Amino acid sequence: MRSHRHTALVVAAAGLALLTGCSSSKNADPAAGGSGGSQGAAPALTATPTPTSVAETQQLPLRAYAASQQELTGIARAQGLLTQDCMKQLGFASWQPTATDLTKAGKDDLPTPYGFLNEAQAAQYGFHLPSTVGAAKPNTGPMNPAEFSALSGLKSPTGGEPAGGNTPPGGCTGEADRKLKNAKTSGADVYGDLTGQSMNRTKADPRVVAATAEWATCMKQKGYVYSSPESLTTESWGATVTQREIDTAKADVACTKQTNLSGIAFGVQSAIQQQLIEQHANELKAYRSGIQAQIDQAATVLREHGQ
Repeated sequence: MRSHRHTALVVAAAGLALLTGCSSSKNADPAAGGSGGSQGAAPALTATPTPTSVAETQQLPLRAYAASQQELTGIARAQGLLTQDCMKQLGFASWQPTATDLTKAGKDDLPTPYGFLNEAQAAQYGFHLPSTVGAAKPNTGPMNPAEFSALSGLKSPTGGEPAGGNTPPGGCTGEADRKLKNAKTSGADVYGDLTGQSMNRTKADPRVVAATAEWATCMKQKGYVYSSPESLTTESWGATVTQREIDTAKADVACTKQTNLSGIAFGVQSAIQQQLIEQHANELKAYRSGIQAQIDQAATVLREHGQ
């Protein structure tokens, strides 16, 4: 029987991968941001960073409460092993989990809603990720319907009969997820909620709005009409890198650095997140305890499987 790899957790976890770094900063006018009293107030900034890479702008205060890349790797591996155990019990002995190491993720710099900073990458790849350019797509073929059903708990879209009555709710993927969450976890995704709040407030902050307008003016002077870097991240650039894409990406880098849009946005979002941490300290502590319990549970699974 064909061996298929489980990728759902890897995709979800990759979105939480922790990037590191920070850079030098310059003084900003504290009066520009008002006071940091209530949740809706724009907090004052004592300094505005001047990042040299997008990775530096991802080291935000709330990240201290999320799982690291190494921790996510352990959770992903444990879920794969638990899923494999379940699949074997249902008769799919050849099923193998994906080899997962999220600590190697994040090598590419990423264009962001607040601009691109990697001039060398922009000049060669435009807005494409170097790791995806020319990469061969895996040729796995359609999954056996019964195997798909055992893995997901759903009927295969390609037809066929679902797996037998011993299939757990949500399939083996759901079973593995429940076992990892047997440890005490927090039901509310306070980390996700507060991260979303900080993103929305940053986007609407007058300092970020003004810097974005300066970025748009800079781009227009170079011959590119875009209202914000976010419009560049959502544009379809095609399967191959074109000269137009490269030229646009290089202009984005130049204007992002000229206006320090990414640094202003990072400084504002950091201040907002620090404000939210102070307001939701107990909830965040409980959330992190739940994450740690899941990490500990995954470590137990790995030890039981000799890893």
